[in-house]
Amino acid sequence: MATAATISADALSRITNAAYVGNNYEVALVDSPGTTFGADDPFATVLAGEVQAGLGGYARQTIGFVPTDEGTFADGKIELARKAAQFTHDGTPSEVIRFSHVVLISPGGTEIESVAKLAKRTALSDGQTAIYFFDVTVYGVFVAS
Repeated sequence: MATAATISADALSRITNAAYVGNNYEVALVDSPGTTFGADDPFATVLAGEVQAGLGGYARQTIGFVPTDEGTFADGKIELARKAAQFTHDGTPSEVIRFSHVVLISPGGTEIESVAKLAKRTALSDGQTAIYFFDVTVYGVFVAS
């Protein structure tokens, strides 16, 4: 029978710091309507539909974590401060930023951390802005069997 146990506050803090603090993640917009991706799908497959750099002012955004972003250990978990990636259209009339997925890319830019499929395809034009929030919680549970 499996037994679950909670990791200590100090151990979970070390894990959180190693994995997140001091690391920067890129956030990309991908236009692949009708497609469902997972974090384990190949990097090139997920990003094949990335919005063209410069189109309507599109550029990947960066979010990062610093030591003060680490919350207090409670109930076997540590929450990190909420981060946001903001994409703003540059106002170019003939260029529309269309996308269906928001992708979080690992530090180093070689792996997919997370893919969020939007409820519907989205378009930015005429200076519009889209903001996506990232809430990260690190859970400290191990299972012995």
